[in-house]
This record gives sequence, C-alpha cells and structure tokens, in this order.
Amino acid sequence: MNRYQDYCVEDFVLDADFQGWVRYGTASQVAFWNSYIAEFPQQASEISEARILLQGIYVRYGTHISDDEIASEITGLITRILEDKKQRSASAGEDSFKSKKSWIWAAAASVLVAACGLAVWYVLQATPGTQYTGLTKGKSLVEKVNRTSSKQTIHLYDGSVAVLEPNASLSIPPAFSEEKREVYLSGEAYFKITKDIDRPFLVYTHKLVTRVLGTSFIVRALKGDQEISVEVREGKVSVFRKDDFEKSASGTQNESNGIVVTPNQKIVLNADGDRMVKTLSDAPAVVPGGVKVSRFDYNNTPVKDVLNDLKNAYQVDIIFDADLISDCPITATLSNQPLLEKLNVICEAIEAKYEVLDGKIIIYGNSCLN
Repeated sequence: MNRYQDYCVEDFVLDADFQGWVRYGTASQVAFWNSYIAEFPQQASEISEARILLQGIYVRYGTHISDDEIASEITGLITRILEDKKQRSASAGEDSFKSKKSWIWAAAASVLVAACGLAVWYVLQATPGTQYTGLTKGKSLVEKVNRTSSKQTIHLYDGSVAVLEPNASLSIPPAFSEEKREVYLSGEAYFKITKDIDRPFLVYTHKLVTRVLGTSFIVRALKGDQEISVEVREGKVSVFRKDDFEKSASGTQNESNGIVVTPNQKIVLNADGDRMVKTLSDAPAVVPGGVKVSRFDYNNTPVKDVLNDLKNAYQVDIIFDADLISDCPITATLSNQPLLEKLNVICEAIEAKYEVLDGKIIIYGNSCLN
C-alpha cells in the first residue's frame, strides 16, 4: 500500500491497478481500495477525483473500446489537465493556491464535453440547488444529460444499458458497490438490466424507487409532469414510494411496502404522491423470450385456447369464468392487431366485455350454450 502515499490525482489516474478498480470493480479490488482509504483518509479526496475522471471515460466507452484506445484517452485527458493546471497557475498568481477541485473539474468537463459533442458528459457533485439534492446529497456522481433530439444509449459498468429520451438526465456513482447498483433519474429512460442476484439495481426518482435484479423497463419522471410511472417490458420489478423505501431499514430486501410489476404492466404515482395505481401498459407488446405463439389465426377454436395464447404471448393475467365461456368458438385472424384490439374482436364474437383492473384483464360474458 505504501507506494500510493505520495500519489496525486494524476498519479492515480495513470496507475494500472487503480484503473482496473475503477473500470471493473472486482470484489478483491473493492476490498483493497476500501481498506486503503480507511487507512489513509487524507487521500480520499484525490482518490475520489481520480475515480470520477476515469469513470467519465469508461462510462462513455463501456466495453466497446480496446485497452490501448482507453489508455490513449487517459493520456490525452491527463495532458489536457496538466496543461490547464499550468496555464491557470501561471495566470492566477495567488489564486493558484485555491482548491485544485476548481481546475480538475473544469479540465475534466472541457475534455469530456469535447469528446462527446452534443451529448454532454459532465462531472456533478450534488450541491444545494440542483434537482438531485434530495437524492444525491453527499455523493459524487457522473451525470449523463441527453441534450440531443434523439435517444441516447448509455452502457453501464455492469453491462446494463440505459436509453435516455431527449432532455433526460441519469446520475451514476463512480463505481457500483458490492451490495447494490444505484442510479438517479430525471426524465424518461428505458433500462435493460444485467441480472445480478446479489446486487439489486435501484433507480431513484424524486418520488419513486424501482428495484430489479434483471429485466427491462421504462421509468418516466418528467420535469413538471403530474405523474411518475414505471412500465415493465420483461421480467419483474418492485416499485416503492420513495418515502416508504427510505423509512424501511431493509428496503432493498423487503417488498412489503412495494408493488410488484410484471410485463406489460405499469405503475402510476398520482400527482399528490400518495397513491400508486397498477394498470396495463399503454401499448402491450409480445414479450421477447416468452412462450412462443406461432400465429394468431383461429378457425372454430375454443375461446379458452385463444385467451391462453394471448396470456402466454403478452404475459398478462386474463381472468374469465371457464364454466361459462371456455368453449365458445372463435374464428378470426388476430395477427396484426394490438392486444386491446384483439380483445375487442374476441369479446364481440362471444358477446362479452372486458375491463382492466389492477394490471389484469377481466372478461365478463354469458354462456355460449344459451
């Protein structure tokens, strides 16, 4: 450990072992650096700054760049930082003794903004007055802001993917911890999460917390919007009111205060933030990887079989009175219609009706034997 005692920010950034910790964060690497920081707390600030600078590169490129290219980016980053530091020191006189955070953040921002063009990466430390104050107080985060007019894809450290809609912001720590993976969202984003049973993935908005192990879903927390929603594409998530989640000492392991949401369902938190309502997604879609339904073409087929096909394809609960309508025959081609239009055709054919309740489809009808 002694070789690091005289390191400054630039030294940490250029150190191969330090880079490995920031980029991959294995259990042994995390244990080593946690132990080092505990033993040498006077270097915690330099270590934090170096991590954030490196993470600005690693988050941008993910795994889609070679080690040599990463090394070149790091070298260029350090060169610009040192040039910026030299220029500031030469021109500022006594001001050069101010906290080096001012130049390190400015240099990092200028380098990363230049590298990313319109899609701006920048380093954010939560301070009073930012929209993340309540969520990120005391944390150093890398924030991704999509300032373009199209969707922006972010590859996270664990292999997960976040796709930001225009004007959305996602803040992430320099590295995920061993216990959980946490991100902070403002706006709308689609997530596809790499499964890690030992580390749940948590998405925080100002009123909701979404917890997953591995799945894909959409979170909408738009500025000025009256509602916040979480919509699941694949897998399963638990959604909590943020206040309830924070009050629970075992919130990351206990779903008692949350609502479980499954494919083609969504949770909507009302404007007052006091009630979560589960319903169907606005446009339910066939779930990838689910039970395969080769076609939706039926000729005198019992309605129970048709409804089971829909249930398997869309992975939604469809509830009906089997004694009344199971054997009602259906002759129809339902290949191209959205789910709700399929249901309209079916219900018209058997003189039934349906409603959506708590994310489930309930079908009411009379016996076909009458």
